[in-house]
Amino acid sequence: MPVKNAAILHFSVCVDDLDRSVAFYGAAFGFAPTLLGTDLGDAFARMVGSSRVSARLAQLTHGTRHEVLELIAIEGQPGAAAGPTPLAHVAFQVPNLTKAIASAEAEGAAPLGEVVTFAEGRSVYCREPGGSVFELEELF
Repeated sequence: MPVKNAAILHFSVCVDDLDRSVAFYGAAFGFAPTLLGTDLGDAFARMVGSSRVSARLAQLTHGTRHEVLELIAIEGQPGAAAGPTPLAHVAFQVPNLTKAIASAEAEGAAPLGEVVTFAEGRSVYCREPGGSVFELEELF
């Protein structure tokens, strides 16, 4: 039976460098840490069913939005977005894609490919200095 009315508490992405990712999402999008660099100890290993894994996490919030962005760095393991095709990302709706790309690049991000136009708008994937991937999308 489905769980109805379950609220989303946070979105989580894996990163290679937690400190760099926290700095990037703060500078580029205005997120501030509410939980920073927490070592999850053996709790993470128990949750994922692997006794040989450890991780640190940060949770970030934004003063004008309700979402919580969680960044996780797993020791000795690249983030889920580390490969040539990103497996996970966070998408941000922006009013002007060209300006948003320039702002993200000024903070050290780089587009993965080209800007693509869809029926609903234009979009591009970018990788930030800490290793996670995010999408910038301008809706028409």
